[in-house]
Amino acid sequence: MRLTKKQTDQNRQLIVETASRMFRLHGMDNVAVADIMKESGFTHGGFYNHFKSKDALAAEAIASAFDVVASDLSEKLASGKHPQESLSSFVTQYLSPAHRDTKSGGCPAPALSGDAARNGKTVQTAFVKGIETYLDIIAAQMGGDEQEARQQAIALFSGLVGAMMLSRAVKKSDPKVSNELLSSARNTLTLKMVHA
Repeated sequence: MRLTKKQTDQNRQLIVETASRMFRLHGMDNVAVADIMKESGFTHGGFYNHFKSKDALAAEAIASAFDVVASDLSEKLASGKHPQESLSSFVTQYLSPAHRDTKSGGCPAPALSGDAARNGKTVQTAFVKGIETYLDIIAAQMGGDEQEARQQAIALFSGLVGAMMLSRAVKKSDPKVSNELLSSARNTLTLKMVHA
């Protein structure tokens, strides 16, 4: 039985979403194509009907993850009346234990930075586009000129991602330090925004 274009597109999207979640939770190197296909409910052989390689899937999965999170961020920041309060609320939510412990992998930046660093141009290009989207959204909430706003957005986003990566890296060994990393970064970053 031949699939319709709509069914084929839905199957492809399911594979991308599954890969995105699995990559963020387990790392790209720890997830095989066969695992993704099985989790999606398809056979391994069907993979190449949708993607030419694991890298092609990874790039699409990263782009999809950034799109979902950036869309959510954009909505949350746009809904607030005061840009600084909206941004502060975002920082608080981002640097929360709930985000650290999410079963979906959360933001792709801290979840996949190490993987992106070890991968080639295809994966890194998707990662760059995702980061640029975040920076544009955050910079739009900052005061000052365009260059200054971008620099502030870079510093803020780097602080968020770094704190999240470190918090996740030590959580099982020392939950107290993990929580302290989140709370200290959260307090410092929100304080800097108030005085910016």
